[in-house]
Amino acid sequence: MFGWFRLVAFIAVAGFAAATAAQNVGSALLTQAVTATQTAKTDYAFDFELDTAKTNWRAHFDPAASPRLRLVTPQRSDLANDERRAFDRMAEDFEGVSWCASEGMGRVADVRLLREDETSATYTFQPTRESVRGEQARRFADRLRGEVTIQKATPDITRVRLYVPEAFSPMPLVRLDALNIVITCQAAPNGRRYAAETTSRVQGSAFGQTFDERSIQRARNLQ
Repeated sequence: MFGWFRLVAFIAVAGFAAATAAQNVGSALLTQAVTATQTAKTDYAFDFELDTAKTNWRAHFDPAASPRLRLVTPQRSDLANDERRAFDRMAEDFEGVSWCASEGMGRVADVRLLREDETSATYTFQPTRESVRGEQARRFADRLRGEVTIQKATPDITRVRLYVPEAFSPMPLVRLDALNIVITCQAAPNGRRYAAETTSRVQGSAFGQTFDERSIQRARNLQ
């Protein structure tokens, strides 16, 4: 009986040690990826696309131009007033290339191994207020969950997923039933990976009206 208890205790301790080691390895890989990207990141000009149910914008970003983000099609003058204001707000907040191993990814918590193969490992993580942008997003960062895939040989992020595991109300009369954001990363000219495509889907209700919004953002032709 005592021998069986010792065996169970050993398995439990070994399992905890293995999980802790995997978490440490994941945190180390993530730190390496973020450090390498932040050291190598540079400004690029590129083409930007945004597709939603109501919007099909093609724009060009040039860090040396003014304005830095210029709408190519449709013409800005052809937009309705609400659309023009929406584009102007986006252009004002637009910072350029979105690096997958961003500073924010270096501030996530509770990194745990989900699966791995010979070349990459996928970890779950907990977003924190310091890891997300936007005051509204920071207010419900604890409701979010994340997954990140990291290549092992030269640590860098190849994919990020953010989602909510259960419905909640971020504000009165608003309910968020589902949120799923998937970022697919590709190598920039400097060798570090950036958010080449971001697909988003948000479902819920607001003031008695249901919504189901999808969008795709792409960044192409970095120069």
